[in-house]
Amino acid sequence: MTTTSTALLRWSRILEGAVAGLALAFAWLALPLLILFTVLNVAGRVLRLGGSAALYEAGGDLFFVLVMLSFGYAYLRDGHVRVDIFRGRLAPGAVASIELVGCLAIVMPLSWFLVAYGVEAAWVAFVQGERTSALGDLPLEWLVKAGVPLGFLGLLLAAACVTVRNALFLLGTGDAPAPGGDAP
Repeated sequence: MTTTSTALLRWSRILEGAVAGLALAFAWLALPLLILFTVLNVAGRVLRLGGSAALYEAGGDLFFVLVMLSFGYAYLRDGHVRVDIFRGRLAPGAVASIELVGCLAIVMPLSWFLVAYGVEAAWVAFVQGERTSALGDLPLEWLVKAGVPLGFLGLLLAAACVTVRNALFLLGTGDAPAPGGDAP
């Protein structure tokens, strides 16, 4: 393996670790909170105290951001939905080529567009002081809207890693086509 290939692979692994680390850290934070919000809402209804609309909305916002941040991780782990009946029958080189073209032609441009759009939407929400009743009517709606660009930035970085790994595989210096479910 050449020095360039080694450096690219090392860079790719560092990015994979960052994408996976962010998604997993947020999941470990968000999942207990989602469980707590649900238990409090159910207990409120059972005790006839009524459910809390703020807790319900906060849970929805938290779930939304959790889903957004999981896109890149799911792609790296090959855990995303595939509508593909031929992939299992193709040679590894063909799989790597298709994945490479898909990353370069679809995933990366679409992710870049959604990052740019999401940053703009989050910025407008911040500047206008958009409020969310779930967070005590504080002007923090931009935090929820920031989930879109963060999530698609993670997907963009994951696609860059997959692109590098597939290009190296096709050049004969990589182990296997990506994604292969071996992310950190």
